[in-house]
Amino acid sequence: MKRPFYSLRTGILANLIFLILAAMLLINAVMIKLAENDLLHSRVREGKSLANALSIALQSYLRNPEKTLPLGRKHTLEENIKYLLAQSPYSEFVFVSTSGNRQFTVGQWNQGKEDAVALCRQSIVTGKPSITFNGSTWAVMWLGYENVKVSAPVKIGGRSVGAVAICSHLSDLYTHLRQSEKIILIYIVLNTIILLAAGMFLLSRVVIKPIQRLLKVTEEFEDIETMALAPEPSRNEIGQLSHSLRMMLNRLEQNKQQLKDHIASLERANEELRRTQEEVVRSEKLASVGRLAAGVAHEIGNPVGVVLGYLDLMKDQELSESEMNDALERCESEINRINRIIRQLLDYSRPSKPDSRPINVHRLLVETLDMLEPQPIMRDIEVQKNFNSPKDLVLGDESRLKQVFVNIIFNAADAIEEKRKYRGKQDDARISIETQNTGGTIKITFADTGCGIPDNSINRIFDPFFSTKEPGKGTGLGLAVSYRIIEQMGGEIRAESQEGEGTAIHVILPLFESAE
Repeated sequence: MKRPFYSLRTGILANLIFLILAAMLLINAVMIKLAENDLLHSRVREGKSLANALSIALQSYLRNPEKTLPLGRKHTLEENIKYLLAQSPYSEFVFVSTSGNRQFTVGQWNQGKEDAVALCRQSIVTGKPSITFNGSTWAVMWLGYENVKVSAPVKIGGRSVGAVAICSHLSDLYTHLRQSEKIILIYIVLNTIILLAAGMFLLSRVVIKPIQRLLKVTEEFEDIETMALAPEPSRNEIGQLSHSLRMMLNRLEQNKQQLKDHIASLERANEELRRTQEEVVRSEKLASVGRLAAGVAHEIGNPVGVVLGYLDLMKDQELSESEMNDALERCESEINRINRIIRQLLDYSRPSKPDSRPINVHRLLVETLDMLEPQPIMRDIEVQKNFNSPKDLVLGDESRLKQVFVNIIFNAADAIEEKRKYRGKQDDARISIETQNTGGTIKITFADTGCGIPDNSINRIFDPFFSTKEPGKGTGLGLAVSYRIIEQMGGEIRAESQEGEGTAIHVILPLFESAE
């Protein structure tokens, strides 16, 4: 969008006006000062000539007072002096004799007569003309002298008999200069307009238009193919700027293509990383499924044996009807037990796509414990459930969160089993599961009474492929996968342990209400 009040043209125009006017006014001030000095010097020269003429007239008068003065007819001395003054810009006259007791004045000496008398005495002493400027008044652009006084000695036979002084007021000179100043100012305005028009025409052709072309290119630039940047013929800074802009746009296009390639590469890498993560999660889940299947196979053998025993009794046909019904009911109960165990295993092992939905944590914990109950490693282990959180709804993938719970509980059971190897059967073989709300989260704590984790290993248990178990008894991915799953749900997981006493795993998840 164009902004005329802030454009380059407006800025240059304002600066040009300022510079031209300043230059014109400075030149005008210098010219006025020079003209004023010239007029003052002319007034002084004229005063000297007039003072000398009056001095000569007084010499003739003093030699022969009765002689006719050279004015074409007989006049008095005062009339002759007034006549000479009327022909000049000087209006006051004073004569002072050498003795100082004779004075003769012509004109209206309102003030400054004492200065004129003093100037006459100075000429009598020096025998030379004297000049002085007195007073102050407004000239044209500054204060100037109000009047000028010129004196000359009157000599007879080479001896000074007195001196004359004349005074000229300078107001008429300043008035003339002020009238000339008005004409000069009009010429300054006209010259400024002409210079601005010519300057803006040249500036627009040399600077503004090339810059506007460059701006148009930068505003319409999309890619190097659509760029319409004609080569700048000039070799000045504008031409250099055009060349630099072309080079910059070329580099931008190259960087743009490189960025596209990097983005495509990152997208491929992210997709590959996502698939790898999915594979790791599935691999760890399959490891858990294999372990669960081994325990289930052992657990199913007992109900199968019971069913087969009852079937053998029913084949003998020696049972009464009530005993027969009782045997059938027991067979049905055992078969349902087998079906429930297999269904739980199938539900857990079934692959599923990540799907975030509200999850009841307490219900999922109960389902996980029911699934693990038939496992041989869970026998003789007391499981305590302390569900203290009134809110347990979280947002996430149910199968993955169940996988986290399975990994943690299996690790707790393995730690208790490891402790049994060295201490024998324990009376305190216990896994405690506690939930509580803290702010907008639910904290799930799995605490066991197992062998614990050494201090130098507690900070590494969430690293991939790190395990404290014996070789062949763990992949080292269980807690690493669990850490990744909890992190993707926006939660956190951390561990506390004391070697030989047990371990506590804390899982903290944001509640679904807070997530909304």
